[in-house]
Amino acid sequence: MPTSSAALPAPSQVLQLLAGAEALSRERDLRTLFRLGAEYAMRFLDGRFGLFFQVRFTPPELTVGLLGCCVSDGADTHWDDVAEAQSWLPVDPLLAVCLHADHGHAIEQSGDIWRVAFAVGALGDARWALEIQTPRKPSKTDGEALSLFLRCFENVHRQWEYANLDTLTRLLNRKTFDDDFDRLIAAAELAEQARQQPQDRRDPGLKITQPCWLAVVDIDHFKHINDTYGHLFGDEVLLRLADLMRQSFRNHDKLFRFGGEEFVIMLRNVSEDHVQPIFDRFRMAVDRNDFPRVGHVACSIGFTRIDPRFSPAELLGRADEALYFSKEHGRNQVNGFDTLIMSGQLRLSTPAGQAQIQSDVDEIFL
Repeated sequence: MPTSSAALPAPSQVLQLLAGAEALSRERDLRTLFRLGAEYAMRFLDGRFGLFFQVRFTPPELTVGLLGCCVSDGADTHWDDVAEAQSWLPVDPLLAVCLHADHGHAIEQSGDIWRVAFAVGALGDARWALEIQTPRKPSKTDGEALSLFLRCFENVHRQWEYANLDTLTRLLNRKTFDDDFDRLIAAAELAEQARQQPQDRRDPGLKITQPCWLAVVDIDHFKHINDTYGHLFGDEVLLRLADLMRQSFRNHDKLFRFGGEEFVIMLRNVSEDHVQPIFDRFRMAVDRNDFPRVGHVACSIGFTRIDPRFSPAELLGRADEALYFSKEHGRNQVNGFDTLIMSGQLRLSTPAGQAQIQSDVDEIFL
Protein backbone atom coordinates (compact mmCIF):
# COMPACT_ATOMS: atom_id res chain seq x y z
CA MET A 1 0.00 0.00 0.00
CA PRO A 2 1.46 3.40 -0.92
CA THR A 3 2.28 5.75 1.95
CA SER A 4 -0.19 8.61 2.30
CA SER A 5 1.14 12.08 1.52
CA ALA A 6 0.17 13.20 5.03
CA ALA A 7 2.72 10.76 6.46
CA LEU A 8 5.57 12.17 4.35
CA PRO A 9 7.76 15.06 5.51
CA ALA A 10 6.94 18.37 3.87
CA PRO A 11 9.18 19.21 0.85
CA SER A 12 10.57 22.20 2.74
CA GLN A 13 11.61 19.90 5.61
CA VAL A 14 13.33 17.50 3.23
CA LEU A 15 15.18 20.36 1.54
CA GLN A 16 16.26 21.64 4.95
CA LEU A 17 17.60 18.20 5.84
CA LEU A 18 19.48 18.02 2.52
CA ALA A 19 20.94 21.45 3.23
CA GLY A 20 22.06 20.10 6.59
CA ALA A 21 23.80 17.12 4.95
CA GLU A 22 25.59 19.52 2.61
CA ALA A 23 26.65 21.74 5.53
CA LEU A 24 28.05 18.68 7.34
CA SER A 25 30.09 17.69 4.30
CA ARG A 26 31.79 21.11 4.23
CA GLU A 27 32.57 21.30 7.97
CA ARG A 28 36.12 20.73 9.26
CA ASP A 29 35.70 21.58 12.96
CA LEU A 30 34.62 18.66 15.13
CA ARG A 31 32.63 20.63 17.71
CA THR A 32 30.76 22.45 14.94
CA LEU A 33 30.04 19.10 13.30
CA PHE A 34 28.15 17.90 16.38
CA ARG A 35 26.38 21.24 16.73
CA LEU A 36 25.18 21.19 13.10
CA GLY A 37 24.02 17.59 13.39
CA ALA A 38 21.93 18.38 16.47
CA GLU A 39 20.54 21.69 15.15
CA TYR A 40 19.36 20.36 11.77
CA ALA A 41 17.82 17.30 13.42
CA MET A 42 16.01 19.55 15.90
CA ARG A 43 14.59 21.80 13.17
CA PHE A 44 13.43 18.80 11.14
CA LEU A 45 11.38 17.43 14.06
CA ASP A 46 10.32 20.85 15.44
CA GLY A 47 12.29 19.85 18.53
CA ARG A 48 12.43 21.97 21.66
CA PHE A 49 15.27 20.15 23.41
CA GLY A 50 18.00 17.79 22.22
CA LEU A 51 20.81 15.78 23.81
CA PHE A 52 23.83 14.34 21.98
CA PHE A 53 25.44 11.38 23.79
CA GLN A 54 28.65 9.47 23.33
CA VAL A 55 28.11 5.73 23.75
CA ARG A 56 30.54 3.44 25.56
CA PHE A 57 30.17 -0.31 25.68
CA THR A 58 32.39 -1.97 28.29
CA PRO A 59 30.95 -5.50 28.57
CA PRO A 60 28.57 -6.07 30.17
CA GLU A 61 27.80 -2.36 30.74
CA LEU A 62 26.40 0.06 28.19
CA THR A 63 26.80 3.69 29.30
CA VAL A 64 26.50 7.15 27.76
CA GLY A 65 28.23 10.49 28.31
CA LEU A 66 26.63 13.80 27.43
CA LEU A 67 28.52 15.71 24.71
CA GLY A 68 26.18 18.68 24.34
CA CYS A 69 22.61 19.92 24.46
CA CYS A 70 20.49 21.89 22.02
CA VAL A 71 17.60 24.19 23.02
CA SER A 72 15.09 25.84 20.68
CA ASP A 73 12.34 28.38 21.30
CA GLY A 74 10.82 27.74 17.86
CA ALA A 75 12.75 30.56 16.18
CA ASP A 76 16.35 30.19 17.34
CA THR A 77 18.33 27.09 18.21
CA HIS A 78 21.21 27.24 20.71
CA TRP A 79 23.87 24.56 21.23
CA ASP A 80 25.97 24.16 24.39
CA ASP A 81 29.01 21.91 24.71
CA VAL A 82 29.38 20.08 27.99
CA ALA A 83 32.39 21.78 29.56
CA GLU A 84 33.18 19.51 32.46
CA ALA A 85 34.87 16.13 32.58
CA GLN A 86 33.00 13.24 31.03
CA SER A 87 30.52 11.49 33.32
CA TRP A 88 29.28 8.09 32.21
CA LEU A 89 25.65 7.31 32.99
CA PRO A 90 23.48 4.20 32.69
CA VAL A 91 21.44 3.99 29.49
CA ASP A 92 17.75 4.76 30.02
CA PRO A 93 15.13 2.41 28.43
CA LEU A 94 14.43 4.65 25.40
CA LEU A 95 18.10 4.92 24.45
CA ALA A 96 18.54 1.19 25.08
CA VAL A 97 15.83 0.37 22.51
CA CYS A 98 17.43 2.40 19.73
CA LEU A 99 20.96 1.19 20.56
CA HIS A 100 19.85 -2.44 20.29
CA ALA A 101 18.77 -2.01 16.66
CA ASP A 102 20.68 -1.45 13.44
CA HIS A 103 20.77 2.36 12.98
CA GLY A 104 17.62 2.26 15.07
CA HIS A 105 15.32 4.86 16.50
CA ALA A 106 12.74 4.70 19.27
CA ILE A 107 9.88 6.93 20.41
CA GLU A 108 7.80 7.39 23.56
CA GLN A 109 5.30 9.94 24.85
CA SER A 110 5.89 11.77 28.12
CA GLY A 111 2.93 14.07 28.88
CA ASP A 112 2.65 16.56 26.03
CA ILE A 113 6.17 15.82 24.76
CA TRP A 114 7.42 13.09 22.47
CA ARG A 115 10.90 11.74 23.13
CA VAL A 116 12.66 10.39 20.03
CA ALA A 117 16.06 8.67 20.24
CA PHE A 118 18.38 7.72 17.37
CA ALA A 119 21.40 5.43 17.35
CA VAL A 120 24.20 6.90 15.24
CA GLY A 121 25.85 3.75 13.96
CA ALA A 122 25.18 0.13 13.17
CA LEU A 123 23.98 -2.48 15.67
CA GLY A 124 26.69 -3.09 18.26
CA ASP A 125 28.85 -0.34 16.75
CA ALA A 126 26.90 2.83 17.56
CA ARG A 127 29.24 5.50 18.95
CA TRP A 128 26.62 8.17 19.61
CA ALA A 129 22.95 8.59 20.38
CA LEU A 130 20.77 11.63 19.75
CA GLU A 131 17.61 12.33 21.76
CA ILE A 132 15.11 14.99 20.64
CA GLN A 133 12.06 16.15 22.59
CA THR A 134 9.29 17.57 20.43
CA PRO A 135 5.62 18.59 20.92
CA ARG A 136 4.51 16.72 17.77
CA LYS A 137 4.54 12.98 17.19
CA PRO A 138 7.05 12.18 14.41
CA SER A 139 5.86 9.86 11.66
CA LYS A 140 7.64 6.70 10.64
CA THR A 141 9.01 8.41 7.54
CA ASP A 142 10.26 11.30 9.71
CA GLY A 143 12.30 8.79 11.66
CA GLU A 144 13.62 7.10 8.52
CA ALA A 145 14.61 10.41 6.95
CA LEU A 146 16.43 11.57 10.06
CA SER A 147 18.20 8.20 10.37
CA LEU A 148 19.58 8.72 6.86
CA PHE A 149 20.72 12.23 7.78
CA LEU A 150 22.55 10.85 10.82
CA ARG A 151 24.28 8.31 8.57
CA CYS A 152 25.63 11.31 6.66
CA PHE A 153 26.87 12.70 9.97
CA GLU A 154 28.54 9.37 10.74
CA ASN A 155 30.27 9.25 7.34
CA VAL A 156 31.54 12.83 7.62
CA HIS A 157 32.84 12.10 11.12
CA ARG A 158 34.77 9.09 9.78
CA GLN A 159 36.35 11.32 7.13
CA TRP A 160 37.25 13.85 9.83
CA GLU A 161 38.93 11.14 11.91
CA TYR A 162 40.92 9.88 8.91
CA ALA A 163 42.28 13.39 8.27
CA ASN A 164 42.81 14.56 11.85
CA LEU A 165 43.64 11.63 14.14
CA ASP A 166 46.91 9.84 14.77
CA THR A 167 46.52 6.34 13.35
CA LEU A 168 47.95 4.58 16.43
CA THR A 169 46.63 6.48 19.45
CA ARG A 170 43.53 8.15 17.92
CA LEU A 171 44.60 11.44 19.48
CA LEU A 172 44.75 14.57 17.30
CA ASN A 173 47.70 14.55 14.92
CA ARG A 174 50.36 17.19 14.33
CA LYS A 175 48.84 18.67 11.20
CA THR A 176 45.74 19.75 13.15
CA PHE A 177 47.84 21.61 15.72
CA ASP A 178 48.16 24.98 13.95
CA ASP A 179 44.42 25.59 13.57
CA ASP A 180 43.64 24.50 17.14
CA PHE A 181 46.46 26.62 18.50
CA ASP A 182 45.18 29.68 16.60
CA ARG A 183 41.75 29.16 18.20
CA LEU A 184 43.33 28.78 21.64
CA ILE A 185 45.27 32.03 21.27
CA ALA A 186 42.11 33.79 20.04
CA ALA A 187 40.23 32.53 23.12
CA ALA A 188 43.06 33.73 25.39
CA GLU A 189 43.01 37.13 23.70
CA LEU A 190 39.25 37.55 24.20
CA ALA A 191 39.57 36.54 27.85
CA GLU A 192 42.38 39.06 28.34
CA GLN A 193 40.32 41.83 26.73
CA ALA A 194 37.40 41.05 29.04
CA ARG A 195 39.62 41.13 32.13
CA GLN A 196 41.22 44.46 31.21
CA GLN A 197 37.97 46.35 30.56
CA PRO A 198 36.38 48.27 33.47
CA GLN A 199 33.21 46.52 34.57
CA ASP A 200 30.95 49.47 33.74
CA ARG A 201 32.34 49.64 30.18
CA ARG A 202 32.65 45.91 29.56
CA ASP A 203 31.09 44.39 26.46
CA PRO A 204 28.34 42.02 27.72
CA GLY A 205 29.35 39.59 24.96
CA LEU A 206 32.84 39.14 26.44
CA LYS A 207 32.87 36.49 29.13
CA ILE A 208 35.37 36.54 31.97
CA THR A 209 37.16 33.20 31.73
CA GLN A 210 40.23 31.63 33.27
CA PRO A 211 43.55 31.35 31.38
CA CYS A 212 44.46 28.92 28.60
CA TRP A 213 47.48 26.61 28.85
CA LEU A 214 49.84 24.62 26.64
CA ALA A 215 51.75 21.56 27.88
CA VAL A 216 54.32 19.24 26.32
CA VAL A 217 54.47 15.63 27.61
CA ASP A 218 57.37 13.25 27.02
CA ILE A 219 57.61 9.61 28.10
CA ASP A 220 60.73 9.08 30.22
CA HIS A 221 63.32 6.63 28.82
CA PHE A 222 61.07 5.59 25.95
CA LYS A 223 64.02 4.52 23.78
CA HIS A 224 65.04 2.11 26.55
CA ILE A 225 61.49 0.67 26.54
CA ASN A 226 61.66 0.06 22.77
CA ASP A 227 65.18 -1.36 22.93
CA THR A 228 64.40 -3.66 25.87
CA TYR A 229 60.87 -4.88 25.10
CA GLY A 230 60.49 -4.20 21.38
CA HIS A 231 58.37 -1.76 19.40
CA LEU A 232 55.19 -3.82 19.85
CA PHE A 233 55.23 -3.20 23.61
CA GLY A 234 56.42 0.35 22.99
CA ASP A 235 53.25 0.89 20.95
CA GLU A 236 51.21 -0.59 23.79
CA VAL A 237 52.71 2.01 26.11
CA LEU A 238 51.72 4.79 23.69
CA LEU A 239 48.18 3.40 23.40
CA ARG A 240 47.75 3.11 27.17
CA LEU A 241 49.16 6.60 27.74
CA ALA A 242 46.67 8.00 25.21
CA ASP A 243 43.83 6.26 27.09
CA LEU A 244 45.04 7.76 30.37
CA MET A 245 45.08 11.21 28.75
CA ARG A 246 41.47 10.83 27.62
CA GLN A 247 40.48 9.73 31.14
CA SER A 248 42.39 12.55 32.87
CA PHE A 249 41.27 15.56 30.83
CA ARG A 250 37.95 17.08 29.80
CA ASN A 251 36.03 16.40 26.61
CA HIS A 252 36.90 19.72 25.03
CA ASP A 253 40.59 19.74 25.99
CA LYS A 254 42.83 19.20 22.96
CA LEU A 255 45.12 16.16 23.12
CA PHE A 256 47.77 15.63 20.42
CA ARG A 257 50.37 13.05 19.56
CA PHE A 258 53.25 14.77 17.81
CA GLY A 259 55.07 11.57 16.97
CA GLY A 260 57.34 9.21 18.86
CA GLU A 261 56.85 9.63 22.61
CA GLU A 262 55.90 13.32 22.55
CA PHE A 263 52.39 14.61 23.27
CA VAL A 264 50.86 18.08 23.55
CA ILE A 265 47.86 19.21 25.63
CA MET A 266 45.82 22.41 25.28
CA LEU A 267 43.58 23.50 28.15
CA ARG A 268 40.99 26.29 28.18
CA ASN A 269 39.47 28.10 31.11
CA VAL A 270 41.60 26.70 33.94
CA SER A 271 42.66 28.86 36.89
CA GLU A 272 46.34 29.25 37.72
CA ASP A 273 45.80 27.51 41.07
CA HIS A 274 44.35 24.42 39.40
CA VAL A 275 46.55 23.88 36.37
CA GLN A 276 49.55 22.28 38.15
CA PRO A 277 47.33 19.79 40.07
CA ILE A 278 45.55 18.85 36.81
CA PHE A 279 48.81 17.94 35.07
CA ASP A 280 50.14 16.25 38.24
CA ARG A 281 46.99 14.12 38.42
CA PHE A 282 47.69 12.85 34.91
CA ARG A 283 51.39 12.28 35.67
CA MET A 284 50.47 10.24 38.77
CA ALA A 285 47.91 8.23 36.77
CA VAL A 286 50.75 7.22 34.42
CA ASP A 287 53.11 6.55 37.34
CA ARG A 288 50.59 4.25 39.06
CA ASN A 289 49.56 2.35 35.93
CA ASP A 290 50.86 -1.17 35.31
CA PHE A 291 51.83 -1.27 31.63
CA PRO A 292 51.73 -4.71 29.91
CA ARG A 293 55.13 -6.47 30.16
CA VAL A 294 56.91 -3.13 30.72
CA GLY A 295 55.49 -2.49 34.20
CA HIS A 296 56.33 1.01 35.46
CA VAL A 297 56.40 3.96 33.04
CA ALA A 298 56.79 7.64 33.91
CA CYS A 299 56.44 10.91 32.01
CA SER A 300 57.76 14.46 32.30
CA ILE A 301 55.64 17.54 31.61
CA GLY A 302 56.35 21.22 30.97
CA PHE A 303 53.62 23.82 30.54
CA THR A 304 53.09 27.52 30.00
CA ARG A 305 50.25 29.98 30.12
CA ILE A 306 48.95 31.13 26.73
CA ASP A 307 49.84 34.81 26.45
CA PRO A 308 48.46 36.29 23.18
CA ARG A 309 51.39 38.73 23.06
CA PHE A 310 53.71 35.85 22.12
CA SER A 311 53.82 33.86 18.90
CA PRO A 312 52.91 30.15 18.81
CA ALA A 313 56.60 29.31 18.34
CA GLU A 314 57.56 31.31 21.44
CA LEU A 315 54.84 29.71 23.54
CA LEU A 316 55.76 26.21 22.46
CA GLY A 317 59.40 27.05 23.18
CA ARG A 318 58.48 28.06 26.74
CA ALA A 319 56.62 24.79 27.36
CA ASP A 320 59.63 22.92 25.92
CA GLU A 321 62.01 24.73 28.26
CA ALA A 322 59.88 23.72 31.24
CA LEU A 323 59.85 20.14 29.93
CA TYR A 324 63.67 20.12 29.60
CA PHE A 325 63.89 21.35 33.20
CA SER A 326 61.68 18.44 34.34
CA LYS A 327 63.88 15.94 32.53
CA GLU A 328 67.15 17.44 33.72
CA HIS A 329 66.02 17.52 37.36
CA GLY A 330 64.90 13.96 37.94
CA ARG A 331 62.11 13.28 35.37
CA ASN A 332 58.61 12.11 36.36
CA GLN A 333 57.58 15.66 37.32
CA VAL A 334 55.57 18.67 36.16
CA ASN A 335 56.95 22.19 35.88
CA GLY A 336 55.47 25.47 34.67
CA PHE A 337 57.61 27.95 32.75
CA ASP A 338 56.38 31.06 34.58
CA THR A 339 56.86 29.51 38.03
CA LEU A 340 60.39 28.42 37.15
CA ILE A 341 61.30 31.90 35.91
CA MET A 342 59.79 33.67 38.93
CA SER A 343 61.56 31.34 41.38
CA GLY A 344 64.90 31.80 39.63
CA GLN A 345 65.18 28.07 38.86
CA LEU A 346 65.11 28.67 35.12
CA ARG A 347 67.10 31.33 33.35
CA LEU A 348 67.18 32.44 29.76
CA SER A 349 68.42 29.62 27.57
CA THR A 350 71.95 29.56 26.29
CA PRO A 351 72.31 30.17 22.53
CA ALA A 352 72.77 26.43 22.06
CA GLY A 353 69.62 25.71 24.06
CA GLN A 354 67.68 28.33 22.15
CA ALA A 355 68.86 26.82 18.89
CA GLN A 356 67.63 23.37 19.97
CA ILE A 357 64.23 24.74 21.01
CA GLN A 358 63.92 26.69 17.75
CA SER A 359 64.78 23.53 15.82
CA ASP A 360 62.01 21.65 17.60
CA VAL A 361 59.57 24.49 16.98
CA ASP A 362 60.50 24.78 13.28
CA GLU A 363 59.92 21.04 12.84
CA ILE A 364 56.35 21.48 14.15
CA PHE A 365 55.29 24.71 12.50
CA LEU A 366 57.03 24.50 9.11
